[in-house]
Amino acid sequence: MFGLQPQDLMIILVVALLIFGPSRLPEMGKAFGQTLREFQNSTKEITRSIQQEVKPAEPAKPEEPATMACKNCAKQIPLEAKFCPECGGAQ
Repeated sequence: MFGLQPQDLMIILVVALLIFGPSRLPEMGKAFGQTLREFQNSTKEITRSIQQEVKPAEPAKPEEPATMACKNCAKQIPLEAKFCPECGGAQ
């Protein structure tokens, strides 16, 4: 746990007990727990909002071929066509 050994934690606990006294230690533990819980909730909320903002991109729709109207029958034909497939007219 953070590179601290059990002896180190015991020393820290004894010093905290001497500084704050036995009556204030539970209050401080409760306040620390609430602060930690709020921090975790905020972190989860931020993570959730980032995941919602970063959605996978939709696949690109294939382009429809460019068309033009036939001079004779006004049907849509490919732009590179030399003859209309409907009426056979030259473009």
